Amino acid sequence: MKAPTAKQIIRQEYNGSRNFMTPHIIKYGKMCRNIAYELSSGQGFNREAIFGVSVVMIDESTGETERLCGESHMFQSLADALDYIDGRVILIKEGK
Repeated sequence: MKAPTAKQIIRQEYNGSRNFMTPHIIKYGKMCRNIAYELSSGQGFNREAIFGVSVVMIDESTGETERLCGESHMFQSLADALDYIDGRVILIKEGK
């Protein structure tokens, strides 16, 4: 069976809804085969730029998805959000 794309995993969990704080999707990606992320942007309450990383895991045997709230974060800069994603990918590959 073909693994679902990151976009498919995120959309399944959120039913196609967007985060009201960061509604502008920048990209989807995978941290590993069964963990997907969405990087998005928006404006904070003081109209400052904010960037969100939402993380979702899929159980490949059942097809059920689960939000990994402890892994999802908001950032003040795109660079910090991208660094976070890169760091999580490294930790996952190391088994941490």
